Amino acid sequence: MYRLFITCPALLLYGLLFFITPLQVQAEQTSLEGQIAALLNKGQNGTITRSVSILTPPKQLAGLCAAPRLSVSGNDSRITGNRSVIAQCGNQKKFIQINIQAEGSWWTASRAIKAGSLIQAEDITAQGGTMARLPPGVVFRKDDIVGQVTSRTINTGQPIVGSHLRKRWKVTAGQEVDLLASGAGFQIRTHGKALGNAAVNETLHVKTNSGQIISGKVTTDGKVSIFIKE
Repeated sequence: MYRLFITCPALLLYGLLFFITPLQVQAEQTSLEGQIAALLNKGQNGTITRSVSILTPPKQLAGLCAAPRLSVSGNDSRITGNRSVIAQCGNQKKFIQINIQAEGSWWTASRAIKAGSLIQAEDITAQGGTMARLPPGVVFRKDDIVGQVTSRTINTGQPIVGSHLRKRWKVTAGQEVDLLASGAGFQIRTHGKALGNAAVNETLHVKTNSGQIISGKVTTDGKVSIFIKE
């Protein structure tokens, strides 16, 4: 009876430790997931909300400090899927494999939009939900879509991605343009022919009437400001 009285508390303590340890590991992993999610959601302004599941086994995360410096590895434009996160504690680095899920809103074509069309507000409609099947490069801001020109046909219901859009040409190839150059105490004005298409603030190559090819930036009034080397 004496041995039984001593052994039972020991077994009870061992049992409590057995149950507490997995709970502590789970809490630490949940905290780390929250830190990584906060990193991924930073700067999203409510457009996207990402959640994170850690795929790396807890055993491999043993010894990681409570507040590691986190950074996402690589340059991946995917919104969801598997990624790697670097967790740094001093000089020690660990690579953590994660799975990202996301919910939010995006823009799709409300009708078929032909290539070369200027997109109007009524051409797009908002959609929301899980983003697991969205293609890379989806454009989330309406202002980044309306007023742009389609570089290809966009079908009804198709998400709007950056590769579908280009800026509206201010100058087109073959067009006669005014060339302007100015500096300290001088101003040059001449004419030339555009050798390509360009939007406002884009660089354009121009062939002058004398046959010289020069470069400049397209202005809002369709002129070309010549680059002058100092």
